[in-house]
Amino acid sequence: MRRRGLAFLILLAAAAGGLVWSLSALFPGAPEEIDAAQVRRGTLEITLPLSGIVETRSVELGFEIPGRLATLSVPEGQAVTAGALLATVDDTELRALAAQADAAATAAGREAARAQAAVETSRRQAAQSDFAARAARAALAQVRAGPRPADLAQAEAAVAAAQAALDEARRALGRSQALFRDGAITQAQLDAAGAQVEGAEARHRQALAQLDALRAGPRPEAVTTAEEQAHQAEAAHEAALAAVRQAEGAAAAARAHAQGSRAAAAAARARVGRAQLRAPFTGIVTRIYLQPGAAVAPAIPVLTLTTPTGWVTAEIDEADIGQVQVGQRSRVTADAYPGRTFLGRVTAIGRQVEVRLGTRVVRARIDLEGGGGMRPGTTVDVELVRRRIPNALLAPAEAVYTTPADGAPYVYLVEGVTLRRRAVRPGPSNDRETIILAGLRVGDLVAVADPGVLRDGVKVKIRSVR
Repeated sequence: MRRRGLAFLILLAAAAGGLVWSLSALFPGAPEEIDAAQVRRGTLEITLPLSGIVETRSVELGFEIPGRLATLSVPEGQAVTAGALLATVDDTELRALAAQADAAATAAGREAARAQAAVETSRRQAAQSDFAARAARAALAQVRAGPRPADLAQAEAAVAAAQAALDEARRALGRSQALFRDGAITQAQLDAAGAQVEGAEARHRQALAQLDALRAGPRPEAVTTAEEQAHQAEAAHEAALAAVRQAEGAAAAARAHAQGSRAAAAAARARVGRAQLRAPFTGIVTRIYLQPGAAVAPAIPVLTLTTPTGWVTAEIDEADIGQVQVGQRSRVTADAYPGRTFLGRVTAIGRQVEVRLGTRVVRARIDLEGGGGMRPGTTVDVELVRRRIPNALLAPAEAVYTTPADGAPYVYLVEGVTLRRRAVRPGPSNDRETIILAGLRVGDLVAVADPGVLRDGVKVKIRSVR
């Protein structure tokens, strides 16, 4: 009985299977809806995927001097240029001190100028005293040496000239006396001739006296007088030199005082300048901590300034660092900016390997074209372009499958409304596209879907074509 029942069940199952097959043959099911992509020619970029973070230059700015915040010139979010005035502290007292220091510096400068003028005057006086001392020493030397042969010859010539003049005057007087006796001249003319004789005699006696004095040599009192005069002139010169040294010392002190006063005035003006907070670079005010009226000190920040554009710092695995070089092109995307791709170039590669969560990495800087405009701290995905292969036959990477047994690559080619499995020979690829070296041609449609729903010969309906 049990055997007959089991046989009956087997016959019933076979009949049911045949019925299902008959119905499927008479009434085929709806085709599978799939997406497809068209094989095309283009340039394939071989990339190195990295992760990174957007960084910017950001600084907290505050005053170097204590005081009270007087003005705040910018709100949060304000873009400013380098050198723009951001805030000030009350500088009334600082300006007064600066004015006082400027006045003191001006007075010290005038005093230094007067001291320098005194130095010039004392130097001229010293030069004059030096000339007088040399002249006195020369006179003393001449007195001690006695008359020179030239002086004696000159004195003798003077005596001879005076004797000749006296003889001539006497002869003229004789002629005048004869003329007077004859009544040819007057008494006054005769007296004039006599006066000329007397003058000639006086000059002759003087010339004889000078010649006798030269022949007699220097007198002791003359030597003593010349020595005293020389000593006095030398003492006057030493005093003049001492006066120069004293004036130069006073001038040096005055210059040092003036320089110190100028430095103090400059420091006072600098303190006034430090009462103004200016932007050290072009950026955006991202945070304000204090409002006017608040106390400020060197350790208290007033606001934060951030550069409007940033860069990406990416971490490269130590094993991949040989694939990266300065100037390399890159694409940057971020979940925070969907649909946008930012272009950039590698501008710096770190010189040190760092350990990050058990991996060894090297940091690289990627500058974005136009600055990017992403917020600091944004996590990004980076693709460094390693190589570009132009004029390649390209298919979507997800459309290429491999058999589990031997890893043979194949695609599902869409022929009309039917899928046909076709073996292909792929080449280099990235995460989006694969180069097809053989098996396809430009314009072919390949299926892009879950491989579980793709079979050779299945009917399909194209939902979309990439």
